[in-house]
Amino acid sequence: MTGFIIGLITTAAIIAFAEIFRKIDLKFFASLNLAVIPFIYVGFSIDPYSLMLTVPGAALFLLFAYWGYKKHYLLTVAGLVLHGLWDIIFPHISSVAPHDYDVFCITIDVLLALYFYLKLKPIKTK
Repeated sequence: MTGFIIGLITTAAIIAFAEIFRKIDLKFFASLNLAVIPFIYVGFSIDPYSLMLTVPGAALFLLFAYWGYKKHYLLTVAGLVLHGLWDIIFPHISSVAPHDYDVFCITIDVLLALYFYLKLKPIKTK
């Protein structure tokens, strides 16, 4: 439960930053979030086995962030959702992942994906 609450607070802080500084390019900010988040996992991958899986995974999410920024924002949203799946697997890969880290990260990934989807979705005009 603690991971969930801290995840909510962290997500609220990220969203508050985006809302306060509305002049930032939100598509870039979304991609930047997706690009940075997976590299935190590299810090929790101290053994070679973990690094072998974590570094390519982080690179994949970096590609999703790039494609999402350059091609279509939905790739960034999809990358955040897919990263939520990675959050479920990661504690089984790393021996040093903090307790509730998966819940903390899933909370952030899913809520940010929802936020960026709603904020970046084109408004349909009649």
